[in-house]
Amino acid sequence: MSAVIFALLLVATALGLERYSTAHSLDDVQGRLEVEDHLVEAGEPAVIHLVVRNSGPRWKMFLAAKLHLNKEFLPCTEHHITQDQTGWGHTVRFTTWLRPGQEADFSTALRLERRGRYVLEPMQVIGGDFLGLVEQSRTERGFHELIVPPRECALPELEEMLGGFLGELSVNRYLYEDPILTAGYRPYTSGDPMRSIAWKQSVRGQGLMVKKWDYTTEPRAVVLVHADTKDYDHPEPAELCYSMARTVCRRLEEKAVSYRFAANAAFDLLLNAALSGEEWRKPLETPQGYGPEHYRRVLEILGRATGQTALSCTRFCAEYYHPQEQVGCIVVTTEPEEAVRAAVRPLPSIPLLVLTPEMAVETVQTGEAGA
Repeated sequence: MSAVIFALLLVATALGLERYSTAHSLDDVQGRLEVEDHLVEAGEPAVIHLVVRNSGPRWKMFLAAKLHLNKEFLPCTEHHITQDQTGWGHTVRFTTWLRPGQEADFSTALRLERRGRYVLEPMQVIGGDFLGLVEQSRTERGFHELIVPPRECALPELEEMLGGFLGELSVNRYLYEDPILTAGYRPYTSGDPMRSIAWKQSVRGQGLMVKKWDYTTEPRAVVLVHADTKDYDHPEPAELCYSMARTVCRRLEEKAVSYRFAANAAFDLLLNAALSGEEWRKPLETPQGYGPEHYRRVLEILGRATGQTALSCTRFCAEYYHPQEQVGCIVVTTEPEEAVRAAVRPLPSIPLLVLTPEMAVETVQTGEAGA
């Protein structure tokens, strides 16, 4: 009789623990998704982390982290990854148990082959009873994305044209004065404009004095990208423009040329939602500069661009290039070269380089014909 009572108590205890563990399996459990670097090169592994933490005082005998990936994400390994039955994606799932205060970090590597912006789905945390019979899940909050910049454009002719542009830029830095760098003062002459008079120096009794400007301390340039995908079925010209723009900026970085970059493109809606009114319709740009962080910002803009322009080519060039700055300009565009030159109109002797997708296509066709 006592054995029967003991067995009944044991069953009742097990059922009680089962119901309690099922109802409270996700209490004090937090999950988060982490991306090591949101800017990733095409074809290179992007590492993401699925982290689960037990912040409560009790053991969690069964926990899992789950993430669904769209078909654009290509797993670098098959470990802990299963393909959807429909073939439209994959699912990453890790299981574990955790002591009080313990954290588990699972990592996996993915690849993306094409330029663009890719949003990761929210991560799910799964908990279950101590017998492993019942599961319940919770979707964690958070937003994560991966940005893939364009591949470089490997064209010998492009390197030659950039070499000529950089040569002109190096010469012109000694031909034009910089209206920001003051080298000193000199007496006013009849040919000097009135706006160059330094009134503070003139009132000291030495007569009218004008500022003497120094030459530019570094070569400077402006890079404008106007890539319009007029035909949704043929985005190749715009994609080629983005690749050429990356090569241009990389060469400027190598030569330590300070440049300002602007891309005439509409961007993703989530980015637009953070801006008010018509601000989201403006092209994105970087200030004058160069260096790793500056170049990284350029790559992110090129990766986010959708191929749809925010402004007309004429208005874009007029607003983002000012001839009075006396800096060289490189325009990468799908528009005809004649129209771009009419819109930019730099001062005499200021170098202007216009790069179009047709230039690259002609180069490829010439190479094939020669072969």
